[in-house]
Amino acid sequence: MMKLAEILDAIPKLSFSERQELVRRTIELEDEELTSEEEAILSERLEDFRCSPESGIPAEQLKSSALQRLKPR
Repeated sequence: MMKLAEILDAIPKLSFSERQELVRRTIELEDEELTSEEEAILSERLEDFRCSPESGIPAEQLKSSALQRLKPR
């Protein structure tokens, strides 16, 4: 069995499609139904966005922000 450090070192060497498969399978392992509270939050946010689309941020900005938060400190 591979150690976590070995797995993390191997990820950048994977092709884009291999990384997509890794993400898909990881999500499937943790795939749970949303609670009614989570569904309500998502519905509210979607409605807010539909009423005011300029309030959203571009996907690249979201990605950049998420990657910054994930960087080790």
